[in-house]
Amino acid sequence: MEDMWKQRKAPTALDYDTVEFAAQDIPAQTANMDQKIWSLEENVVVFADSLQRLGKRVQELHAEALEDGDKFILSFDKDDVDTLDFVAAAANLRSYVFGIELKSKFDIKRTFPPCGPQDYI
Repeated sequence: MEDMWKQRKAPTALDYDTVEFAAQDIPAQTANMDQKIWSLEENVVVFADSLQRLGKRVQELHAEALEDGDKFILSFDKDDVDTLDFVAAAANLRSYVFGIELKSKFDIKRTFPPCGPQDYI
């Protein structure tokens, strides 16, 4: 893999414990600042909070599906706050690691591709 990084900058690994410690006083409401480009620590907070919200939704959908005998589907939609927060924070964390310009949630939503049936998980 070292040959891959001869012509470009190698990604920088994040130390989760260090970033989490630096982010401990950042409120989850940071996600509401959709036109601001979040810092690394703010992205970590939004990412963790969105994972908790989506995890709770998955558990609820799974429980409902078990009662009805159906399968459940979690879709990603740019108009769904929980999924948009997840996508924005995850994209920015990846961008940070690879030295790519970070984007605001607003800008990410503007360029979010339309969803189709293939985009469901």
